[in-house]
Amino acid sequence: MTAGDFMDIAIGIFFLLVGIGLGWAFYRLATVFAQLTTTIHDVSDETVPILTRLQTTVDEVNSELGKIEEITGNVVGLTGTIEHTTAAVGSAVSTPIKKVGALSAGVSESVSTFLKGRRKEV
Repeated sequence: MTAGDFMDIAIGIFFLLVGIGLGWAFYRLATVFAQLTTTIHDVSDETVPILTRLQTTVDEVNSELGKIEEITGNVVGLTGTIEHTTAAVGSAVSTPIKKVGALSAGVSESVSTFLKGRRKEV
């Protein structure tokens, strides 16, 4: 056996071992891809119903927010009406009270002046 024959056998064995190693690596890689495909299908099957429920929930929340916006608008309008009513009632009540107060002050001053004037004559 010559050195060339020995090298041919060594190279043959090397390529055979590299081929077996690559075959094993590709087999493991195929197993990983099969598991990954199964996982992706499972996630996809579970995600679609969750997203559907999420979309339904968001639609319901938007509907409720629309109702709250309407209620808030009504409260703002009601607050303005109450403000105007309060001002009108305040004006309607305070004006006569001021007039009665002024009248009573005038009457009190007139009576006081009248009585003071009479006493001086006595």
